[in-house]
Amino acid sequence: MSSWIIAKHRQTKKKPSVTKYHDTASSPDVFSMYMSFIGAYVYSQKMGETCNVLDTNGLLKSTLKANPQVKLLKDKPEEAILLNRNDYSNFVSQMKFKDLQKVAGSLIVYDQALNQTVVRFLEKAGVRAMFDIALHLEKDPSGPNLGELKKYAASIKAFQAKAKKDTLAVYIMSDNYSTITHFQTYCDPSWKITALCKTPSKDSDSAFIQAMAEVQIMTAVPALILDFERPVDRFIHLMQRNARLNYFVEMNNAEWHLLDEVPVNSVA
Repeated sequence: MSSWIIAKHRQTKKKPSVTKYHDTASSPDVFSMYMSFIGAYVYSQKMGETCNVLDTNGLLKSTLKANPQVKLLKDKPEEAILLNRNDYSNFVSQMKFKDLQKVAGSLIVYDQALNQTVVRFLEKAGVRAMFDIALHLEKDPSGPNLGELKKYAASIKAFQAKAKKDTLAVYIMSDNYSTITHFQTYCDPSWKITALCKTPSKDSDSAFIQAMAEVQIMTAVPALILDFERPVDRFIHLMQRNARLNYFVEMNNAEWHLLDEVPVNSVA
């Protein structure tokens, strides 16, 4: 048999089906993970490629709309390039906030099972009504930041005066109930404070459900106080779904950004 025939029947090496991918494990927390994923999706769209995502923990799967342009991977692809923030930053920095909101809204939504779990969690916690205003307080490792707590309280009072409401239903997102206890020193008696952090989560799964429940509350209120240094606060603002958000305060006058230290063109 001639060498030509042997060569003809020799199988050619197939090109890998995945050449570039994003790894959710490269993000330090859940909400940074979501925003980095959005950056990866924007990058892939601009490059005319499928957005391949290594989703080993399965968190994205339960919160993504079906999208033929997104492929979730369970195993690390061989001979593929791992994308990082520097690959995405040039693309997202050129986009306006409203355009990124549209992208996020087209990608991220609780699936039925997660939505039911979140609803049951809120019902069990006794959270059934809408809130007038919501804010996020974070524990200061060095102790209560009294100046910051006073600043938050002043912002709520300003909203109450603007809204001309005798009473306020206030939701506070926090990972530490003692911070809320300190904050209540500066609260007006007409404010009804609700928080979910009084009973700490027992495990990572419970913590994830609580975080998703709190995001659901925070994205639905008509008034909001956030700090864009925190990834979760930036995510909440990105996913805001109340068309009547008529009072918003960013505590440090910081620019909104999808990725750490990568601002976009406009918050408006």
